[in-house]
Amino acid sequence: MYWRVFWVARREQNFNSAEPKVEISGFRVRLHRKSTLRRCLPAQVTKATSKIFQLAFFEEVGSDISLCWKEIILLFVISIGLSLLLLLLFRFCAAIIIWAVLLGVTAVSIGVTIYLWYKWNEKKQKVKGYEGPNKDLKERQVTYWLVAAIVSTIFTVIYLLVIVFMRNKIKLVAALFKEAGKSISAMPLILLQPIETFISIAVVCCFLLMGFLCLQTSGKPLVDSKGRVTFQIETFFQVMRWLLLFGFIWLTQFVMACQNFVVAGAVVNWFFTRDKHRLGSPISKSLCMLICYHLGSVAFGSLIIAIMKAIRALFRLIQKHMNNQNQRCDIFWKFFQCCLACFENYLKFLSKNAYIMIAIFGDSFCASARKSFGSLTANILKIAAVDCIGDFILFIGKMGVTISIALIALEILKNVDGLNYIWIPVAISCVFAFLCCHCFLSVYEMAIDTLMLCFCEDCQMNDGITRPYFMSKSLMTFVENSRRNARISPTPKGKELD
Repeated sequence: MYWRVFWVARREQNFNSAEPKVEISGFRVRLHRKSTLRRCLPAQVTKATSKIFQLAFFEEVGSDISLCWKEIILLFVISIGLSLLLLLLFRFCAAIIIWAVLLGVTAVSIGVTIYLWYKWNEKKQKVKGYEGPNKDLKERQVTYWLVAAIVSTIFTVIYLLVIVFMRNKIKLVAALFKEAGKSISAMPLILLQPIETFISIAVVCCFLLMGFLCLQTSGKPLVDSKGRVTFQIETFFQVMRWLLLFGFIWLTQFVMACQNFVVAGAVVNWFFTRDKHRLGSPISKSLCMLICYHLGSVAFGSLIIAIMKAIRALFRLIQKHMNNQNQRCDIFWKFFQCCLACFENYLKFLSKNAYIMIAIFGDSFCASARKSFGSLTANILKIAAVDCIGDFILFIGKMGVTISIALIALEILKNVDGLNYIWIPVAISCVFAFLCCHCFLSVYEMAIDTLMLCFCEDCQMNDGITRPYFMSKSLMTFVENSRRNARISPTPKGKELD
């Protein structure tokens, strides 16, 4: 009977009214739910949402966006242009940009160190003959300045030593940046991969949102003594919500892994093609290879990342329910979460390199992960230089584009009359600029990582004489330098050179 009450009430209700009522078999049914996307949601949610959007702040934000939407679109176009300009600079001026950034960081670190020692000496001289109130506080401030100066000095010394001893590796990073620019210029459609990924993730989000709404609004309708229809969500639907959340994490990771594989496959095809004029369509080949042969490997790699994220979320829930523990337990949980985060990042790094190995050799995920681990350990310094320095340079590029868009937006929007909050369109433009630059540079970063592993595998498979290298002449110089350094390395005692 209650099912009949519920469905008849839903069919007969007026969705425009705040609390639809219907008279059925002597019952006055008061439905405390509203229709959203043809689903019944709790009235508390809809009322809270309507109150939020009725605030004056949101009305002013909406008027600001409608007032300067043309300027926002223009800033979007400028951000795309600046991102493409950054790719061109990496293509032709990679070495200059990398060394300029590293030397700039060196100058800043040295300047900050000198300033900290100067302030420490100044504070120390003031406290030396001071006998007034708050002397202990001033002495502690001197200690703080001393600690900051020592930390800055240690960082500067380590940074300078790393730059000096890894100068050849930095040259390799610059060469890989240049080669990545060549590969992207040979197949420019590869820059559209983030757009396809965004569309795929948006579709996945829409389907999973509808599934979540169906689960959230599914349950057993009950009528209480006052004639109100309530829902009791069963255990099955509660479990299905968690499974749906896990499926969302898995599918998003799967889509991103597909993008990494397509980019890696296209770059591998470009690298191992001797005659670049006969390259054909490497993106289509990589996509076909993914769909026909390696879809399961990509799904398995993304499943590992999704399981790791689910484990982290589970331990975070356990930590939340154990907030009343002592301080040592809290420190332990934070340390444990940090270890899990580091392990998850390592799994992401290993799976990304496994996709590159799959694109090179065509093996399964586990075999490719084992090969990538061996290649990473054999070339640990080169990989570390490429990852650390390369990621830092790319981050500086993203921030440079974002700051440039912020300055341009302030210059364009300062003459717009009627704006309530100028930072609203500026913030929207900066967020879009960062995301746009991140999408382009994510392809560039994957191309660099792929070229690094291709370079290492090319050195192992070929010798340059009987088996010619696939790499370009600019990369061959690093192989020749390493062989020359190996020939002139000091001979152990008790042995003579042949």
